[in-house]
Amino acid sequence: MAVMRTSLLWAAMPGTLALASVLLLGCSSTGLRPTRSSEGPADALELRDTGTVMEFAWAQVGKRYCWGGTGPSCFDCSGLVQRAWATVGVRLPRTADAIASELPEVPLEAAQLRAGDILWWPGHVGLYAGDGWVVEALDRRHGVIRRRISAQRPPHRAFRAWGQSG
Repeated sequence: MAVMRTSLLWAAMPGTLALASVLLLGCSSTGLRPTRSSEGPADALELRDTGTVMEFAWAQVGKRYCWGGTGPSCFDCSGLVQRAWATVGVRLPRTADAIASELPEVPLEAAQLRAGDILWWPGHVGLYAGDGWVVEALDRRHGVIRRRISAQRPPHRAFRAWGQSG
């Protein structure tokens, strides 16, 4: 826990973002429509909340993947993201595609991304952990993992959940 708490300010995100090949089984269910947040620099409340979101996500590493899973013993990609943000009262859509259509998009540049931002690939989402890392429920073989984003396939888009109503 101490390591996670000291990682609250994952502000510097050097390097370029990319994505390793992923075997995706897709995310399930229907979404809920959040309200839009305003853009701007992170404040103390946002940093605290994103730290809590990432602590939850890190604590799930090692759990198994299950299609439609929202925890506590297994997760799918959007279930992990949804539950992580729920720890700070943020209500998110249930599927990867609903997240992409309903949340405010942020530039997919290392200098613009913040820990807790949602990285999106078609049919898949993960939580940006800072410094080129992602926490995600990858697939049945890997489960919930933390991994460095590789150079083979970058995420297509990024979204910021902070500020959505709960």
